[in-house]
Amino acid sequence: MEEEPYIVQTLVQGLALDESSRGKSVEWPKPRRQSLSQRLGFQATERIQSDNDDTASQASEGADSVDRSSSPALRARAIRVECVEMCGTNVYVGTSHGHIVQYTINVPELTSDKEPERVCVQSVDLKLGGKRVEQLIALPMLNRLVVLCGSTLVFYTLSDLRAVSSNSAPTIKGVSCVACDERVDRTSNGVLLCVARMREISVYFVGADVRLEQQVMIEYSVASLCMYGNYVCLADTQTYKVLDLARIRSSGLDQGQLELLPTQQPRRDESGRVVRPPRPRTLVVGPNEFMFLTASGDDTTLGVIVTARGEALRGTLQFPAYPVSIVYDEPHVIAVFATGRIDVYDTRSEPRVVQSVVGDVPDLMRVRRACVCAGGWVSTRVGRREAIDASDLRVFEPNRLHEAVSGRDRAMWTEAVDEEVEWRRELVDEAEPPVWPGPDRQNGLDRKTASLSRWTDANIVVLGSDSLHILAPQPQLIHIDALLHQQHVKEAVALVDAALKGTTISMQSDEVEYCMQVAGMVCLKNMQLDDALLYFQRGHMDPRALLYLYPSHAEYAGPLLVPFAHIAMAPTLRQLFYEIGDLQSIASPEQQSQTEDLLEQYLEFCRTQMNTNEPPYASDAVPVIDTVLARVYADNMRHAKFSALVQGPNSVVGDIACAYLESAHKYYSCSLVYMAQGDARSGLDLWRRLLEGEVSDERFGGMAEYLEYILGDLGDGVGHGLVDEYYWLVRHDVEASRHILGCLADDTVAVLDADRVVGDMQAVGAQREFIERLIAANHTRAPHFTTILLTAYVAEAAQSTDAESGFQSAQARDLGLTFQSYVASEHSSRARLVEMLGAQRSVFDAPKVLACIEDAGNLGVERAMVLARLGRRDEAVEALVKAGDYAEAEMLLLRPMARESLARLAKQDASDKATDVARLLHLYVSVVDDDMAARLVSRLLDTYSEHISASTIEELPEHWMLGVMEPFVRHKLSDLAQSERASSVQRSVAIAHEQNARMQCAGDLINHGPVVLGVAQTCGVCRKLLGSSAFVYEPQSKQVKHISCA
Repeated sequence: MEEEPYIVQTLVQGLALDESSRGKSVEWPKPRRQSLSQRLGFQATERIQSDNDDTASQASEGADSVDRSSSPALRARAIRVECVEMCGTNVYVGTSHGHIVQYTINVPELTSDKEPERVCVQSVDLKLGGKRVEQLIALPMLNRLVVLCGSTLVFYTLSDLRAVSSNSAPTIKGVSCVACDERVDRTSNGVLLCVARMREISVYFVGADVRLEQQVMIEYSVASLCMYGNYVCLADTQTYKVLDLARIRSSGLDQGQLELLPTQQPRRDESGRVVRPPRPRTLVVGPNEFMFLTASGDDTTLGVIVTARGEALRGTLQFPAYPVSIVYDEPHVIAVFATGRIDVYDTRSEPRVVQSVVGDVPDLMRVRRACVCAGGWVSTRVGRREAIDASDLRVFEPNRLHEAVSGRDRAMWTEAVDEEVEWRRELVDEAEPPVWPGPDRQNGLDRKTASLSRWTDANIVVLGSDSLHILAPQPQLIHIDALLHQQHVKEAVALVDAALKGTTISMQSDEVEYCMQVAGMVCLKNMQLDDALLYFQRGHMDPRALLYLYPSHAEYAGPLLVPFAHIAMAPTLRQLFYEIGDLQSIASPEQQSQTEDLLEQYLEFCRTQMNTNEPPYASDAVPVIDTVLARVYADNMRHAKFSALVQGPNSVVGDIACAYLESAHKYYSCSLVYMAQGDARSGLDLWRRLLEGEVSDERFGGMAEYLEYILGDLGDGVGHGLVDEYYWLVRHDVEASRHILGCLADDTVAVLDADRVVGDMQAVGAQREFIERLIAANHTRAPHFTTILLTAYVAEAAQSTDAESGFQSAQARDLGLTFQSYVASEHSSRARLVEMLGAQRSVFDAPKVLACIEDAGNLGVERAMVLARLGRRDEAVEALVKAGDYAEAEMLLLRPMARESLARLAKQDASDKATDVARLLHLYVSVVDDDMAARLVSRLLDTYSEHISASTIEELPEHWMLGVMEPFVRHKLSDLAQSERASSVQRSVAIAHEQNARMQCAGDLINHGPVVLGVAQTCGVCRKLLGSSAFVYEPQSKQVKHISCA
């Protein structure tokens, strides 16, 4: 059964409209108590059955009641209520004898057993000849009350009913009707008034002052008008019209006037008497939409709805008689008839009567008129639990509450349902003057207690002779639920949003959440997925419940989900779940992916909400959200989101996720879950299966990702995990294992089973690099592997003599150069061999290495280094001289304390320096290259002359020139302090050198002839022209060189 939109509530009965009862409160007999359904308006209120005598006796009991038992003549002169205005708890009554009476009332309670208490604050005589007050318009923010009395428009202050100065608000006379611009709310800081005077339409702006904005002269007098923005709909004595004020300002009346239908004209009845038609009625029924009344062929009356352009876009209302009063309250038209009947019409679809109020008001107080007030509030006088029970919006099913799985859920929903709020209302103390409701006290009500079921707006008041009755809309929760039941989702949501504006109703209020959840389910049922997602987010739909619409996901998360029957929700909402069942089954093939997107986006929203200070969902929903979201990301190929989810803080249940991912052949995603939850071994097992080709997954990054992981995350510490991975890698991909060998930490290398790895590497000849790494990491078996490595180096070095050739050339320029220094800059096996043999910390089997070197036959320096390590110094020196490393031999024998000396490799026996010099001199003399021998001996004589005796000189060959002995002789003579003799000897030696040079030059000229150079002759080394530069000629190579290049 469709709910009736309004409930009739008596506001005031037996009003005292004179000043004799000012300040007195009135108590009237209490009506019979109604049932809860009647109090909430779900059933039509029963007509009070009482006879006229009882009613009259009840009316006569009021202290300020009018004596209704008087004669008809006296009753005709009784003061009546003509109009009313209501602002919060203040009620302003316009009377038939030119007074305004102000009352302050308690906030009315809908369907209450008693009418609200009231206090008469003041009664003001307008002093306009006792004419009736036709209309009151309250402008709360401006503190103004617009009063139309007789044909005079005056302005009063709203707070104390004092006339506004004529300088600010002039009195306007000759007014037939007035209307407020309904595009702007009357609570704004400035509104427009449209005033009809004789044959003139005037538009006034009412702010701090009243000023004239526009005047339009028309042909006939106006009987009714209404205004919306720039448009005015009016009825004059001839026709209904729409005026476009903007166009009239620019183009004149003819261009801005649209005539609609003629108004009803006077007629004669059968007796010939003139019958005057009822007064025309116009009203605003929406943005730029108007309605006017016109008679049809029979006794009925039509309500025609047109736009500002005269277009009839909505249906026409049909009234059984001509209404004596008619008002609009979105989306309803409320018509009051002379019989006292009130009909409510719905204009949203096909116009029809949705409620008729007949007999709800006693005959003696029959309604005469309906007024639209600035606004008030009515309390439903029921707690939230009662409202939900009455509207079948239970939050839980009582018989299943004890079966709830989660104690947290039970506590949360029980608290929400059983919460009894002591709703406080603003009461006006009789001892204090009334307080005008300012912006912080909207309508005099503390709206912090506002809710969808607790309060309802009340701005439609119907008038009796001395009574006021409110047409209060059903509580918003009931109205919204009815709209949702009819699938008017947008209208229902609009009502929720309107209720939220200007109040502190929280979006997390369970009433608001219920409305949004039902709206989302209705949209979901109609496959309006975007709207459904939006409403689910606003209503915080329990994600566990939503998963039951996806059976595959519900089965996947089965151990984590409570049974659907145990998830707390209203029966209406639960029924929608049953009607949808499997969402995938009602979705078209094109919508399948969209339904998955909806689930994904909503779970993402839920996940962010659980990180707020007040999470809207139960804590046990967190693992459900994360675990299902992991599957959704994997299924929908959201790789980046999946990685971010599992690698960041999460509550994914790994066993459930991994079991599904592996069964769905999403091995890489499964491995990420394993690794993120600390089970690296299981994750690497999957990676090894992928690398070996046992399974496949295109997302896997292959060997590069595998190596990055084991060197990064797994390689941060020392453990069997990394070692085991290296063993597998050696077997699977030796090249990759060689690549990462240098990246492993020394501690990791030190614990490797070297024999196991070397065996695998020998098959591909890669064991040398591995052994080098073992030695560098100081492996426990380093000596053994060092020996093996040295023998491998010896074998490679023996195959090339390039190092010796290069060393000899370099040594010819620098006799102090050692072979170790020469090869240090190379990256060859010979260089590594010399480096390891010369390293003091190297530990190896020296005899075995020596034997290998001797077998090679051409590694004299290396042989000498091993001999020096074995302590066989003399043999080492002899080997060095034989190999041509004279500087190394000299250091070993004569400078053992030098840092670069091979003497540091082993402890050497002490010896006499002179003996060592003599021995080295003897070895130098025996050098095959006579010139080199002479240079070596000359340097030795120069450096160690103090350790050489004259007898030693006798060993020098006789064909050597005197210059070889020059350093020795010079030092000896210097020691004998014979400087003059030394000088003479030096001159003789110099002369001898010069003569030898001349003789050699002469011999060369004889043997080779003159050297003739052309102008294009270039240097044999730098390839530049010789020009006039000094040069030398080498007979052996026949090359000409710059002296600087020689």
